[in-house]
Amino acid sequence: MDGINGAIAQSDMRSRISTGKMSGIKSADRLNVGFVPTMDCATLIAAKELGLFEEYELDVRLSREVGWATIREKLLHEELDAVAAHASVLLSIHCGIGVVARPCLTGLILSSRGSAITLSNELWDLGARDAATTGQIIRNRQSSRRFVFGIVLELSTQHYLLSQWLRAGGLDPDKDVHIVVIPSGLIYENFSKGFLDGYCVAEPWNSAAVKNHTGWIVTTSADAALVHPEKVLLVLKDFAEQRESVHVRLLAALIAASRFCENLSNRGQLAAMLAKPCYFDVPEDYLKNALVGPFDSGRGIKKQENFISFDAQTIGAPTQATGRMVLDLFKALDRRPSKISLSSDVIEKTFRKDIYDKATRLELNQRRSAVSDAHEPSAWRQAPGQVGAATFA
Repeated sequence: MDGINGAIAQSDMRSRISTGKMSGIKSADRLNVGFVPTMDCATLIAAKELGLFEEYELDVRLSREVGWATIREKLLHEELDAVAAHASVLLSIHCGIGVVARPCLTGLILSSRGSAITLSNELWDLGARDAATTGQIIRNRQSSRRFVFGIVLELSTQHYLLSQWLRAGGLDPDKDVHIVVIPSGLIYENFSKGFLDGYCVAEPWNSAAVKNHTGWIVTTSADAALVHPEKVLLVLKDFAEQRESVHVRLLAALIAASRFCENLSNRGQLAAMLAKPCYFDVPEDYLKNALVGPFDSGRGIKKQENFISFDAQTIGAPTQATGRMVLDLFKALDRRPSKISLSSDVIEKTFRKDIYDKATRLELNQRRSAVSDAHEPSAWRQAPGQVGAATFA
């Protein structure tokens, strides 16, 4: 019973709304959920587009935000009920690093991996092919030029990946280059205008450079074997306690959506969803490059296995081990002279596998009930073997 196949038709979703299923949703079950347009938030958009939030009697409004600072501030001021955010933001808010401290937590890891490093065509022309050759080029020009690289958040996996890659080329990322923070949705724009020599960001903003012939992808988080939690579904502790049922149902809907996103046969449909103006507002080929493949690096086809993972069953549990991984990364990137102590008990308070387990049980029970109920209008609850537009596996 781990997976079922089913057809999901747009007419079914329109029928559920028009026949009043949404009208029965209470105001307490309405949610504002924020995201930044990066591929690792795909489960949010898939859940919305497939009508899965409605299956759990939730009225979810997705709010596209420009960057992670906006996401953080809107959550803190309770303009957003939940957000897809870097796992490190969870620790920043909980411990009051750079913001007023507020207890918060996650009950679900949304994605793992999915980032890449993009370099300029100029660096290619100068002979850059990998970390070693890039390092040599930068060292040879240190007296006349400082190369500039972009990241999306100081305490992020992208900063870690870029720093490790630069070190592999014999560079000190704190001294030999200039690293600047730019919102995810604006980083490619700054690169295309010549303000950056390279950047590290989640897709599709690396593929944007490839498809527009303005840059090329030198490595990915999959190449680096960097198996790490990327984005989490982040909520304030008050929300999780005061609206427990809503929170668990939200997670259950996302767990169902994660199976759809993980299935390779659905990736083309997923790319079409994400490309819509209300979400990413980009050409579909930006998204298909990594989601569907073959993966074009801008300098040839690059073999990529497990570029990004969404499956909540394999990567979704916010375990203590996952929390320690994030904590270690956080400490490695923390450059403040006076570091705030991040004790291991913070992990127990912020990475809540107990909540994940509740949501997993709810989602599993929903599927079991669905298989025995052939009259449900929603196709994700139909019996296995039906032919349709999407596959849950």
